[in-house]
Amino acid sequence: MAFRLRSSESVADGLRRLARKELNSISKHLDGAVPPRGAAIHEVRKSVKKVSAILQVVDADNGHGLGKSGTRLRSIHRRLSALRDADVMLETLDTLRARGRSVLNEPCYTRVRRRLSSHRTSAMKAARRTGPWRRILQSVRKVRRDARHWKPGHRQFGCLAEGIRRTHQGGRKAMTRAEKRQRATDFHDWRKQIKALWYELRLLEGCGPRVRRDVRALQRTEAWLGDAHNVVVLCDELSNGRPQGESLIDLDRVRLAGDRYQCELRTKALTTAKRLYTRTPRDYVKAIRREWTNGRTAT
Repeated sequence: MAFRLRSSESVADGLRRLARKELNSISKHLDGAVPPRGAAIHEVRKSVKKVSAILQVVDADNGHGLGKSGTRLRSIHRRLSALRDADVMLETLDTLRARGRSVLNEPCYTRVRRRLSSHRTSAMKAARRTGPWRRILQSVRKVRRDARHWKPGHRQFGCLAEGIRRTHQGGRKAMTRAEKRQRATDFHDWRKQIKALWYELRLLEGCGPRVRRDVRALQRTEAWLGDAHNVVVLCDELSNGRPQGESLIDLDRVRLAGDRYQCELRTKALTTAKRLYTRTPRDYVKAIRREWTNGRTAT
């Protein structure tokens, strides 16, 4: 089912329903193999981000009943990130190889892929040896129990307004910093704001064409920035242990291929997202509110 509020329910009830749905999905994926496999990890991380987005909306509206849910969700996300990164680095290397065989020649590609495969194997072994997966499952259950009592401070669209305004404002500022400084950390910070706004608008996606258009633009932008960040993760891993000799040459080749790819991705992200920030955060929320109101009236 879609990550979307229903016109037949109050916004507060809808937020709690969606949070419980995603938390049930997390429990289902974690209650099997230890640690979970790649596809399951991906699904769990998506659900964690959705629940975190809902929590952020409730918190921005001075909501109640959140308890330690935010801390628990961040802990789950961190534990799963190492396993997900191990898979993503291999995928990113394959992408760079396909885009630039003259830079990442066969010997270089083979050496780097062997190293990343070894890293992935080690990460899985470490997870099986030290990963307290049962405790993670317990944390999920605690968040699910608390989610029944999450209560925003306002009614209907008022539950969402401040969260959307803050996220839009944060994204606007982060985009300006990233475009000016061109630093990986700034683009990563901007990506977080893009993803948060994407999830917030997905809650309202059934309201009208403007929201659906912005959801699509945010999805594309987040994907491009995510791919650009994956290059950073890959290069950071290859930089571990002070590479020398062939390892240093391999790193230089990956960085060269990665820089070209990142430049293209960031350019596309900036071009697509700027339209979303032409209005002030307050005016943007007003426009979304009008579409939400019209959509509810037409239902």
